[in-house]
Amino acid sequence: MAIQKLGFAELRVTNLEAALRFYQGIMGLTPFGQQGQTYYFGCGLDETIDLAVTPGGTGVVRFAFQCESEEDLAQYAAKLRAAGVTAEERTESDPTVRKSVRFQLPSGHTMELIVFQEQRPYLRPAAPARAGSRNGITPNDVDHVTLLVHVPRVRALAEFLRDVLDFKISDIFQPAPDVWAAVWTRVGEWHHDLAMLGGEDPSWTLHHLAWNLQDIDHIKRFVDVMCAAGIRVEYGIGRHGLGSNLYCYFFEPGGNRFELTAEMPRAVQQRAEPLVWTDFPEAASAYGVLPPESFGRGT
Repeated sequence: MAIQKLGFAELRVTNLEAALRFYQGIMGLTPFGQQGQTYYFGCGLDETIDLAVTPGGTGVVRFAFQCESEEDLAQYAAKLRAAGVTAEERTESDPTVRKSVRFQLPSGHTMELIVFQEQRPYLRPAAPARAGSRNGITPNDVDHVTLLVHVPRVRALAEFLRDVLDFKISDIFQPAPDVWAAVWTRVGEWHHDLAMLGGEDPSWTLHHLAWNLQDIDHIKRFVDVMCAAGIRVEYGIGRHGLGSNLYCYFFEPGGNRFELTAEMPRAVQQRAEPLVWTDFPEAASAYGVLPPESFGRGT
């Protein structure tokens, strides 16, 4: 069985009109249609959606991870049911999605496993599947999602992902003995595909949705265009200590935090034990730059 990567995330947004203008006019995302009040976008290098947005509040409605085949989907549905989890099977529930299995995580988040209708074997920037609105700063792909989880549920969620869905734990932030305050997990060789941070407010669901950019120059060009449109950086440009990826965080007009990321390291030693971090400044930034107070809040 194989879960491959983050497929897409659906977010709630406060200002739908401004958000849609930003996704298409600034980010260069390609529209993939609309179902009811939900709008779909993709980066355009492949035939699949990367983002869905629905008006009304902020935070993550659900997120979907891509499976390699319908056979894998069926096997994971069976594993979920064996673990006592209700798994709802759906067909063509979203644009470009052939089949999905929806279920609830121990944190209360809604997750799906999906198989897309079509999927390129790799991304080809010089021959995008849907050029659409792509411009010189458009991300290559959606990269990862970081959830906000009520602190007592962080460890339970990480262990569920590991034991039921075959995720691997890359790193753990442990500020006190036996306290898992944050966890970074992966499905393949890239350091993290799904992370969870402990939050004080149980109503918070999302810390950030991350987008994959080519390199630091790509991030810089994106930020130049974004700032010219009046949107300011919250934290970055920098490099995390934990994970070692490049980062730049900001709030998009819909009210959610996005991360621009590049140079995500490969974790090729699949049997390695998770790294445990106890020092927050060391984990947050390899360059010694602490995040602002706002960075601890979610949506």
